[in-house]
This record gives sequence, C-alpha cells and structure tokens, in this order.
Amino acid sequence: MTSQLPHYDDAKRGLLEHFGLPDFRPGQADVVSSVLQGHNTVVVMPTGAGKSLCFQLPATLLPGVTVVVSPLIALMKDQVEQLTARGISATYINSSLSDLERADRQRRLREGAYKLVYVAPERFRSEPFVGALQQAQLSLFAIDEAHCISQWGHDFRPDYALLGQIRKRLRPPRTIALTATATPEVRDDIVRVLLMKEPQVFVAGFDRPNLFLEVAQVTGDDDKRRACVQLVERGGSGLVYCSTRKAAEGLHQSLQATGVKVVLYHAGMDDEARHRAQDEFMSSARAVAVATNAFGMGIDKSDIRFVAHAGVPRAVEAYYQEIGRAGRDGLPAHAVLLFNHSDVFTQERLIQGSHPPNTLIEDVWNALSLNGGFDRGIHLLAAQIGANEFEVGAALKILERKGAISRASRGEGRYGFTVAVGARAKKLRSADALALLDAVLGVADEGSSGSSELELLARRAGLDVDAARHAFALLEKSGAMTVRRPFAGRAITCVMSGPFHSLGLDLTHVRLLERRQQLLLKRMTEYAYARQCRRAFILRYFGEDAATANCGRCDVCAGARLELSAGEKSARRSSGPVEPAAAPGSHSALAAEELRRWRRELARDLAIPPFLIFNDATLYALATALPVTREEFLRVKGASEARWERFGPHIVRISQLGRAAGHAPVLAVAARRAR
Repeated sequence: MTSQLPHYDDAKRGLLEHFGLPDFRPGQADVVSSVLQGHNTVVVMPTGAGKSLCFQLPATLLPGVTVVVSPLIALMKDQVEQLTARGISATYINSSLSDLERADRQRRLREGAYKLVYVAPERFRSEPFVGALQQAQLSLFAIDEAHCISQWGHDFRPDYALLGQIRKRLRPPRTIALTATATPEVRDDIVRVLLMKEPQVFVAGFDRPNLFLEVAQVTGDDDKRRACVQLVERGGSGLVYCSTRKAAEGLHQSLQATGVKVVLYHAGMDDEARHRAQDEFMSSARAVAVATNAFGMGIDKSDIRFVAHAGVPRAVEAYYQEIGRAGRDGLPAHAVLLFNHSDVFTQERLIQGSHPPNTLIEDVWNALSLNGGFDRGIHLLAAQIGANEFEVGAALKILERKGAISRASRGEGRYGFTVAVGARAKKLRSADALALLDAVLGVADEGSSGSSELELLARRAGLDVDAARHAFALLEKSGAMTVRRPFAGRAITCVMSGPFHSLGLDLTHVRLLERRQQLLLKRMTEYAYARQCRRAFILRYFGEDAATANCGRCDVCAGARLELSAGEKSARRSSGPVEPAAAPGSHSALAAEELRRWRRELARDLAIPPFLIFNDATLYALATALPVTREEFLRVKGASEARWERFGPHIVRISQLGRAAGHAPVLAVAARRAR
C-alpha cells in the first residue's frame, strides 16, 4: 500500500501544502518515496501522468537546491512561473539572460536562495556555473526529457550525453531521470550514460485506453483541411501538429478561411504572439491550435479531445508523446495521423538538414575563420556561402559542440554611443531619458564616444532594462546622442584557428546519428502502414506485452471514424496512398513508394531515365512479390541476374520493410522466360 511507503506522510503533507493536491496520481507516490530515500531513480511515465511533480515535490522537502536539466527555454519559464506563483523559490539560468543576469542568479544559487534551478544541458559547459553548483548544497539532480541522453532516442542531444560526467563531478546525493517515451534499449542507455548503479526504475503502462488511434490516408492539403474541419465540428479542444512552420501557417490560413476559429503557434513567432496564442488555447473549452512540435511541452490542458498530425512525426516516441496530450481527463479522445507518404520525404529532408554534409560544415568554418567570427545573422552567413539557412544553423551547432566556435547570448554586447555637444540642453521631458543621460555622461563626456553594457547603465540610472532601452530611443530621437546597438542575434566567435582539416573534428558520429534518425522514421512509417492493431503495435514498440484480441479502440480493429469519400475509403482499405490506376491492387503501397524513391535517386545519380532501372510494371510487381531471396527476385517479370547483382540488396531491404508493415507477399508462380 502506498500509505506504508517511507516518507509517505511527509510527502502527502507537502503535496497539499505546496501544490494544493489532496492525493497522488498513480505511480507518483512510489517515485517520490524512492527519491526521498536517496535512491537514484529512472521514471518512464506517459505524457500527462504528472512527471514534474516527481522532482518538484521532493525539491520542496529536501534541504538545499534541486537542479533541473530541461531542453526547452519556454518550458523552463512556464514551470518557474508556476512554481513562483505557488510560493516556491525557483529560477532558470540559460542563454536568454544577459551576462550580468546570469552572474547574479549564480551568486544567489551559491547563497542558497533557490529550491529549484532550471538549466539547459549546455549550461554545464560554463565553468562559473559548475563552480557555483559545487559551492551550493545540491540535494537532487533532476534530468527531464531523459530520452535525449540516448543515441537511440528520438531526440538525441549531445550535451545530454555528457551529463554522466557532470554527475561524477558534482556527486549529487540522488538523481532522477524522467521521460514520457523510452523503449527498453533507451532506458538501458539512460542508466549507462548517467553512470547509475542499481537505480530504482519505474515504468508506468503505455496504454491509453481512452485514446482512439486512427490513420487516415490523405492525398494532399485539401484532404488534411477537410479532415481537420470534421474533427473540429465534433466539438472540444484540439491540437493539429505540422512538420514545418510553413505547413503550420498554410493549414492555419486554410482553416481560418473555412470559418474555423484556430490559433497558430511555432518557434518563429515572437514571444508576445506565442504567449497570446497559448493563453487563448488554454482559456477556451473549444480552442484549436495549429502548431509545430514547439507547442505542447508543459501544457497542462486536460480537456483536449483530439490531436491530429498533418505530417508524419520523426519517430513513434515523438508521436506517442504528442498524442498523449489528448484526453488527460480520462474521457474519450481521438488521435489521428493524416498520412501521405510524401510527408515522409519532408521528414527525410529535415533529418538531412539537421546533419549537413562534411563539405558544408567546412564551408561554414572557412567563412567564419576568415574574420574570426560573424555577427550579422545566420541568414546572411548562409547567403554568403550559398547554402540553406537550416543546414548552416545545424553546422554551427556541430562546430560549437566540437569547441571550434563559441556563441554569445541573443542580443549580448555593448551599446555604443556618441554624445552630442550640448546634450544636457536638449528638451527632454522623460525622467527616464534624463536619468539615462546622466548615467551615459558618467562614461563619456559631451562630444565624445563610449560604450557600455545596457544592464550596467540601467542600474546606474535606477531603471529596468526595458525602460533603459526605451530611454535610449528617446535620447536618440531628441538628438542628444547617436546610438549603436549590439547585434540582435547570437554573435559567433572562432575559438580555434587554422584550416578546417587542422581542427581534428571527427564527424563520423554525425553520420551515425543521421542513419539512426532515418531508422526511427522508418519505424514510424511502418506504424502508418500497419494492418494489425495499432494499439498492439505501440505497446510492443515500448516493450510491453500486447493482447492479441481485437482492441476495439483503433481504426484497424473497429473501423475508421473520419468520414472520407468513396475513393479515399478504398485507398484506406489498401493501407496505402492513392496509386495511379495502372497500379495493381495487391501490392505493398509502402514498398512501392520506397522503390519509386530509390529508383528516382539512383536515376539522378546515374544521369539516366528511371525506367531504364525498372519500368513501372516491374516496380509494382516487386512491391507485390516483396522478394527477399535471389530465387524470389528472379521469378518477377522484368527481373534479371544482372539486376540482382546490381540492385539485390536494395530490393531486399525495401521488401523487408513492406513485409514488416504487415503486407503478405504475393509471389509470382509463372515460370520465367528464358533469356
């Protein structure tokens, strides 16, 4: 019984006192008891099960400070605001702060002013921060989104992989690692990388019986819009996820044009617009948001009735985490993937862009090393070398992790100014502008130039930073001075020097990660094409036993719920996208798509027409037979010994993919013609 757990009474009192909750959710009490006993603990709980409480509550009961590693700045801010509103002293230290703000919070950390401090994993590269932690009384080291530690996780982040060495250096008395989605191999990786010895491992069940799982085959954006309108018309709040900002903006506009009230959210919007969208979504029982995966982390809205994906996610883990935001109140909810195989190609391009070729990384380095850095924005750097901005951003992250460059905080730098002669005689009605002018004249006389940190001038003038920034604008407008503001982005400085080959960068790891992400995407594609129970597919994926009986809660077992046209329904029954009329009906649609893609790429590389590799009739015959041996391949009309020698491994790989997705091969039986 949970009431007999060690420290249960203290935890129950703290739960009510600090969080206003009378009872624990399932599994929480066991985890909190483990942490309070001093055990290293690994927690796998579905989205919405209350993972955050598993470290926040112990943080309030333990002496000293709890450090929480989190990958998202927006999530840190949200959780700190919620904790502060409850009277719990909490803060974050990340790149959104100025140098002076970070230094002040690190000083207060050493002095024991906080119960919880949220940081991004890259913060541990800062020796001043690590030093502050070593001087503080560290009681708990909490690692949120711990799947980022594993190279087999769907969101691997190299800085997370260094946390084991950080633990070894800090020696916290207890550590807790938490994630919503982790396969057995990812869980093993978390324990191994964090150097945990005999940790307590808690894995809550992955099954969400109130979620109805569905995959709807769509042929384009119009189908996606119609499907979303149907979901909205059924009532309740909903989330629609898109793979890119452009896709989110397009679907948002399309839904608005049909009269659907919907908000837009993605990382490219300014802070005010994102907060406004989030507030509107949280405050309405029928709110619908179209968003990228930047939305949802830390969102605690229990009455979301549907989550739709208008683009295929990169991994089953990401998909299950995102659909887990529906139906947290335990009432029925709908999770639907609006699937078109062309969206798989979009994700493949995103994966390739996140892992740019070595030649592009070299081009970026050559451009940076020419002047020792860059401070005019990634878009201009990309234009300078004739490359994609997304790939250049990924290359910068790789160079930064390898220690070749450093990047300042956003907007970091000194304000430059030239004070006009007679500046004091200008008619200034703003008390803030007059106060800032006095502070500036402490640095530079009239008729001379100078520079200073904005935070330092604001402090001398008795203003906050925003007021000082506005006062600078007033002084400039009055003619009292000219102002040179720092670069608004993140300035880049070269830490190393010399030609690219002299840096000694080993980029094989980048290529390995790219291949692993492609494999995770293939597993997600297999889910979309699955002909067996979708609930069973997911449970087996996460290492749970799945009942073989009809679940009654997915489209495979209980039939589709979205109303589609007759032609689309036929395509759904074939578990594949709509094919040309000439395509045979018994083939694997997944294998046909993969074969077409492979043929197109090979034809481009060889500079020949695609039909010279295989014509369409042979391609669909291969997608029907799914040959995995030489004998099976040679029984397909249009196959040959020469083609087996050249293309056999590729055909076998694609055939195995089709079979894994549940398609039963229809092997050719007619004797081959003599050649």
